[in-house]
Amino acid sequence: MTNVPATEPAPLRAWLEPGYDDGRVGAWLLDLPGAFGWARTRALARSQSLSVAGRFREWATDHGEPVSLPPLRGVEVVEEVPATRGPDGTERNATFGRDHRVVPVEEMETTLRRAAHARDDFCAILGRVQQHELRRGPLPVDGERQERTGDAVARHVGSAEIWLASRLDASVRFDGPPQDGDRDAFLAATRTYAVERIRALHARDPGLERTDGKGETWTMAKVLRRLLYHSLDHLWELDRRLARVDGSADAVRVVLDRVPPIDQVIPLLRAVGWDNRADDPDRVERAIAGSREVATAWAGERLVGMARSVSDGAINAYLAMVIVHPRWQALGVGRRVVTALMDGHDDLRFSLSAADGLTDWYERLGFELDPRAMVRRVRRT
Repeated sequence: MTNVPATEPAPLRAWLEPGYDDGRVGAWLLDLPGAFGWARTRALARSQSLSVAGRFREWATDHGEPVSLPPLRGVEVVEEVPATRGPDGTERNATFGRDHRVVPVEEMETTLRRAAHARDDFCAILGRVQQHELRRGPLPVDGERQERTGDAVARHVGSAEIWLASRLDASVRFDGPPQDGDRDAFLAATRTYAVERIRALHARDPGLERTDGKGETWTMAKVLRRLLYHSLDHLWELDRRLARVDGSADAVRVVLDRVPPIDQVIPLLRAVGWDNRADDPDRVERAIAGSREVATAWAGERLVGMARSVSDGAINAYLAMVIVHPRWQALGVGRRVVTALMDGHDDLRFSLSAADGLTDWYERLGFELDPRAMVRRVRRT
């Protein structure tokens, strides 16, 4: 898919799917087929879409697949289609209006190429999981998070590709290695099968649609976006779970005595979709220079998180620019940078502006809603 370059700021477009995966709210970025996030609430799913877009853009660019988007400013919900249940209780996922279209061959090939990059990354993570398990035993499984073993995740990814490739034509059967046999052979065969089937179906009809046996509508665009999303979702799941147990998360250093260089701050801002800040590096530098303290998080020599405080040092303090690279989110890094700024300052009244959906997270750090707070927004010309 070729994205049209643009220089004027524009909101990121999101398509919401309430009821996704037993009650979550999914947020699909259909302008970036394969980019997807979910949250427990509609507000959080919407606001974190900027971070989803930033991570997808960074990942694609790292693989030589630059994504051209306008500078992102806010999020616009284009359409909301809830997941439903079939007669047997199985979940039927949303088919959006934009899914009903003819998919250009260029878009199909770009998505399949990106899926190949995701598969390579996924296999690399599986190798790291295997090395960890040889040294320290099986990757821990958290039942509350509905986690599988690393091996089970891999076989699930392969079987899902067989299933997705059959959504538009159920007449062809996969006759490759069994799911419970050699894992690597199974994964290689399922990927080859999925790619060949999708290309053949696209050649037959690039706007092909079908309703499956449980009443869910499928289109070429929907199959492609879900194929790439599924690989990325489990790639990043295993990466995050491995970081929790192999020492990577604990090795992130949070310090107060290191001013972050602007050439590391700007990529971090883009990784979370804060393009409006990233496009004005001089202003960001002035903001950092005017801060009372800046807490930074480092994975080796790479900046992966930061927050800053503006304070009179006696009565009031304001927290700003609390950001963590998506790869390091949900690993405690955000909590550590915020508490680094507040520890030892119990005599100060800290305030902040929380992004939509993050109220609960800040409440766990000791903040509470204040109905008296007032804000004068930036006056743009």
